[in-house]
Amino acid sequence: MKIAPIPTMRKMICFVALLALMAPVKTRADFFKYKDNSGAMIITNRFEDVPKKYRNRVKVIWDKDLEAKDPLARRKAAAREQQEQQERQEAGRLAQQDTKRKKQAKKGQTLVIELDETTGEIKRRFE
Repeated sequence: MKIAPIPTMRKMICFVALLALMAPVKTRADFFKYKDNSGAMIITNRFEDVPKKYRNRVKVIWDKDLEAKDPLARRKAAAREQQEQQERQEAGRLAQQDTKRKKQAKKGQTLVIELDETTGEIKRRFE
């Protein structure tokens, strides 16, 4: 078995990297839309499925663009956002209540700090 010399391997690696960089951007799209001669709108997720005579008419549609135009997806996104907002408000309300509860529990009490000599741990409590 003969191993290729190092300069040849470098050239091959550079050639493959150059080919990868030259790949058309359209192949990275989510969907491709075009109209055929009869006027029918056709959407596909594979550029290879588009006949060669229609490839110059292809419009690239990204998944986010489709979601923005889809009424069901917009309603779901709005419902998700509303749910997240309610959860944030509830978490804020619970944090305020917890802070108030801690302040009320500390009123009229004395802070006792102890040192556990075996572990070296400092323990704090109110009495």
